[in-house]
Amino acid sequence: METLSQLVEWWHWVVLGIALVAAEIVIPSFIVIWFGIAAIVVGAVDYLFGTGFTTELFLWSGLSAVLLILYWKYFKKAEKLSSIGQSEGEYAGIRGIVLEDLGEGRYRARFDLPVLGDRVWVVETEHGEKLSEGEAVYVDRVYGQILKVRKGD
Repeated sequence: METLSQLVEWWHWVVLGIALVAAEIVIPSFIVIWFGIAAIVVGAVDYLFGTGFTTELFLWSGLSAVLLILYWKYFKKAEKLSSIGQSEGEYAGIRGIVLEDLGEGRYRARFDLPVLGDRVWVVETEHGEKLSEGEAVYVDRVYGQILKVRKGD
């Protein structure tokens, strides 16, 4: 009877790693990729040195943990907490100019910097104040597909 160490070969780790890296496309968390990279490295180590399954499992776990820690510490952008929320906190206070009145208290505005990847947004004020074309506005918060703004100076 074969042991688990004899059943799991180096290329199994490489296939697992490629599958995990590819799974990142379906699971866009940027977490699974690190487990995949670790599995590919373990496959390479097993190919070069012929390690046992217990060593491979320990190496995969440790390397995955190290890669995740490095990602969180050095690469992941610190999320800001504010009244807007965690991921949109960086957009508070960005200046824009009202381009047109869309009616029903909504306006189209163009911002100096991209807000969530776009410079032109449908905006409305928090308290239904009237805005005019060319007037400066500032982002207060993101509300779905609409930016809540306040009048500028």
